[in-house]
Amino acid sequence: MSHVSEIREHKRPVPTGRLARTLHWLRWPLLAAWVVAAVLLYPLAHNLANVANNTAAANLPSSASSTRVLLIEQAAERGQAETDAAIVVLAREHGLTAADIAAATSARTAVARLVGHVDGLDAPGPEQRSADGEAVEFSAGITAPTASAQSADVTAVQAIRQAVAGPASRIRDGLQVAVAGPAAVNADTNVSSGAVNALLITAIGIIAIILLIAYRSPLLWLPPLIGAILALDVGKAAAHGLANAGLTVSGLSVDILTVLVLGAASDYALLLVHRYREELRGHAAKEDAMVAALRRTLPTLLASAGTVVCAMLCLLAAQSAALHGLGPVGAVGIAAALLVQVTFLPALLLIGGRPLFWPRVPRAGQAGREESRVWSAVGARVSHHTLPVMVAAVFVLGAACAGLAALHIDNNPVASVKGHPGSVTGTQLLLEHFPAQDASPLDLLAPPGEAGAAAAAARATTGVSAVTAGPRVGTYDYYSVSLSAPAYSAGAYATVASLRDHLGRGAPGALVGGNQAIQYDIIQAARHDALVLIPLVLVVIFIVVALLLQAVVAPLLLIITTAISFAASFGLSSLLWRGLGFSGIEAQIPLYVFIFLVALGVDYNIFLTARIREESRHAGIRPGTLRGLAVTGGVITAAGLVMAGTFGDLARIPYVPVTEVGIAVAVGVLLDTLLVRTVLVPASLLAIGERVWWPARSA
Repeated sequence: MSHVSEIREHKRPVPTGRLARTLHWLRWPLLAAWVVAAVLLYPLAHNLANVANNTAAANLPSSASSTRVLLIEQAAERGQAETDAAIVVLAREHGLTAADIAAATSARTAVARLVGHVDGLDAPGPEQRSADGEAVEFSAGITAPTASAQSADVTAVQAIRQAVAGPASRIRDGLQVAVAGPAAVNADTNVSSGAVNALLITAIGIIAIILLIAYRSPLLWLPPLIGAILALDVGKAAAHGLANAGLTVSGLSVDILTVLVLGAASDYALLLVHRYREELRGHAAKEDAMVAALRRTLPTLLASAGTVVCAMLCLLAAQSAALHGLGPVGAVGIAAALLVQVTFLPALLLIGGRPLFWPRVPRAGQAGREESRVWSAVGARVSHHTLPVMVAAVFVLGAACAGLAALHIDNNPVASVKGHPGSVTGTQLLLEHFPAQDASPLDLLAPPGEAGAAAAAARATTGVSAVTAGPRVGTYDYYSVSLSAPAYSAGAYATVASLRDHLGRGAPGALVGGNQAIQYDIIQAARHDALVLIPLVLVVIFIVVALLLQAVVAPLLLIITTAISFAASFGLSSLLWRGLGFSGIEAQIPLYVFIFLVALGVDYNIFLTARIREESRHAGIRPGTLRGLAVTGGVITAAGLVMAGTFGDLARIPYVPVTEVGIAVAVGVLLDTLLVRTVLVPASLLAIGERVWWPARSA
């Protein structure tokens, strides 16, 4: 007879409550309904990446000048298509040889042969020698529909690199050959379907391992994991519907949605299963135990998920289209995680019964220990040295904040490339040997009758080195405006602002776009969004937590510790980013990190303080705090490890902004889990005492 059969109860207790009997009868229909839903929703979930918007316009406000230029150019010139340049550069220190020049000509000829065989590839332009005689370059455009521009760049750049490798391989003594330009950057930051699948598999593996360690059961880890995967299916299908409805869903949002839903669903399952196991020792019928567990945990889970959902929906106030779209996407993902884990998971647990907990099967009337020995010891130490512990924790967090000095904003697209592939090497060669060449000129569109005035205003702008007329774009006259400052530098952005100011006075209606103007508008939108969203999110979270705890002081304390934790986490992450060789962060990254760290940090705050509040109602603040920490400390630790592991998995993506978000959230969650929520918050509660629940009555 197997171990599982040995532990089965010979006589199944009958549930006593109406809700318990309802759960008993609903468990199989619920399971069947969710299986059918998973099958029906899978096609939508699987195709979410295909409707993601990874264009430059995804990160721009709809009213920005550069956004309007993009739309005008796409509609008038190429009908929703865009052209990215691939720049081939060959360089040799101390001067090119005759053989090098011949290799460059052969390379250009090889690229020209690809025209007609590689979709979207235009004929290469003429070769240009550098003034120092050490480099030569030529470029070729890649034109494709906007929706498939990145995949076209990947195919074309790969073909170009193979084509130029042949002639260059015949010369080995120090000749450097690279393919740079916007097309190469797109190719080197492309997230393939294989990388997405690897991200998903690794995240699932991380969750499975942590659940196995947390439950120490060969069976119990499976229902929460199945529920998390189902929640991801539902969340992605909902996000697909939002994208079809016109919401901007970026590739970054898709990557974040995957780890967010898997992590949140696992966290909710950890809390529910932990309480269910506790209640099984007090109830003979598993259905009665499940009803008691749901009654105890559902308010906490609703408040936790509601806090994150409200924080996400605050992003609707963002000017950035991608950040604006992330709000509803994250909200439906969290809602899916909660819905699945409070319906599908209880059904699975009831079907499996007590044997799922084997070999540590909880039985009615059986003594058990739900408190964590580690966190019980930590709580005892904190209670005996409250003020020293608070001071030490704040000092550690303050020291971590010093890392913010290493923070540097860099919106140069090349900075988003991980490592040193051809796009990075080629850009460095171009900057070194063609310093006067502006690889990213501005696009100036002048309305009818304003062409002369627009050109004159541009030439009179300090920092503009050349203004060149080009073919008309629809009804607009076109000028290419080159800048003297290095591309994507503070000086270049200042020139963009000055140029727009001059055009506003001298040629009303003229528009300035192009890559550098796009990045300038993204930075301006990020500054606006930070000023609006940060206070809005903090106020919303305070209100939700205050309603849950029915207090004012405690929520203020939690908000303050969350803000300190965010600053410390961002400081540590800045040092890690610098150590990994990242030149800086995009202007929007702090907002992404803030939203997730604050929302998830308050998530764990709710897990902890809700239980402390429950225990304090009967025993008082000191015993309630120690008991709450002892009971939830292990759950919070496991939940934090799950969330840190899944977000840390984003570092596998070959796109620096995604890696930076993943690292920052992983660091922040670990700091929250191991120091802030389980040490600083309990110490602060003990130091304030019963007044922390003001204006509610003390125990």
